[in-house]
Amino acid sequence: MLVSPQWLKDHIDDSELIILDTRPKVSFMYGHIPNSQSLTIEQVIKFDQNGSHLVADEKNIVEIFSSLGVDESKTVVLCGEYMDPSVARIAWTFLYFGHEKTKILDHGINTLPQFGIDLTRKSYNVTPSKFSSKVNHHLQIDADDILTNLEKIVLLDARSPQEFMGGHLPNAILIPFTDGLGTNGKMFSDKENLEKLFLERKIPKDKEIICYCMHGHRASSLFYQLRIAGYEKVKVYDGSFVDWNGRRLALD
Repeated sequence: MLVSPQWLKDHIDDSELIILDTRPKVSFMYGHIPNSQSLTIEQVIKFDQNGSHLVADEKNIVEIFSSLGVDESKTVVLCGEYMDPSVARIAWTFLYFGHEKTKILDHGINTLPQFGIDLTRKSYNVTPSKFSSKVNHHLQIDADDILTNLEKIVLLDARSPQEFMGGHLPNAILIPFTDGLGTNGKMFSDKENLEKLFLERKIPKDKEIICYCMHGHRASSLFYQLRIAGYEKVKVYDGSFVDWNGRRLALD
């Protein structure tokens, strides 16, 4: 699920490793991890009429992932900026389309020089592959399914307290994604702290948990925090609050 800077340093030249930088293109151009390629959040989402950031069409994803050299034999390591949930949303997208060999670097890219990984501006070219998509519908949910199962699921709101107070999905529990971040550039808190966080909020492990935020990015970070803490029945509502509110559905 996660890899350390030392692991990345030890495997940076592996032929079976695909390193993807999820920061904005301009940040990538000014310096990136050796042997890495750019993959931004805009490439893996599509906008609907409400402005929701929905998961991109399968055909587009297959084309993009194939162009990056991703196939079932490759391990993908996604690297991003500390406190930017885009890396988690992109990692979730890989899982959604069936690529289980997906990891997140557990530190922000700007911390890597202190671990002996210097950034470069050199371009890196890979041989395109043929990505085989196997959509995992158990990781995603839409508004209709939430409405149908409202009494059976646990809704977690990954937004800020201010956003939550302005209106939230019925019976939702507030857990800002920032509560589960690590310190000193570490992308997530450790397993013990995350277990404690969710235990204090009385989040059950035997119920289906739905994470949402405004556009599904922070929800994806919360998805990973729950996974690290040992929760297995977790889904992301990729349409999130923008989709729900755009449908004029009930709010608390």
